Amino acid sequence: MNKYISVNKEGIKALQRTFKVKGKAICERCVKNALAYRTDNELARKIRFAAIKHHGGCTYYNIPEGEFFFDSDSCARAIYSNGAEIYLDKQTGGGILYGPKGEVVARYDHVMLTQINEIKRMAETL
Repeated sequence: MNKYISVNKEGIKALQRTFKVKGKAICERCVKNALAYRTDNELARKIRFAAIKHHGGCTYYNIPEGEFFFDSDSCARAIYSNGAEIYLDKQTGGGILYGPKGEVVARYDHVMLTQINEIKRMAETL
C-alpha cells in the first residue's frame, strides 16, 4: 500500500518558500519526496503537516481493489477487479454479494465481522 499527500503546484511552491535549509528555499524534489513518504525525517514530517493544515493537502492511499470497504449511503462496499461487488448495509446488517455480471450470488442476514473474510474470499473467486 502506497500513501501520499496531494497538493497543487501553488501549494508545492509555497512549501518550498516556507521551509529553508541553510537560509535557502528547499527544492521541489525535496517537497515531493516528503509528500510521497519517500523521506521520513523531521523536515519531511513538517512538510507533510503543513501541506495538510495550510495548503489543502489530502492524503491518498493506493491499494488493490477489494482490500478495502468504502462507505456510501450507509452501505459498506467493496469492488473487486473481477467485477464482483460486496454491499453490506450498516443499518440492517444485511449483505449482498454480486457476481461479475451483476447477478446476486449470495444474500446474508445480520452479517457478523467474522463472516466478512469468508465473503471477501468468495468474491475474489468469482
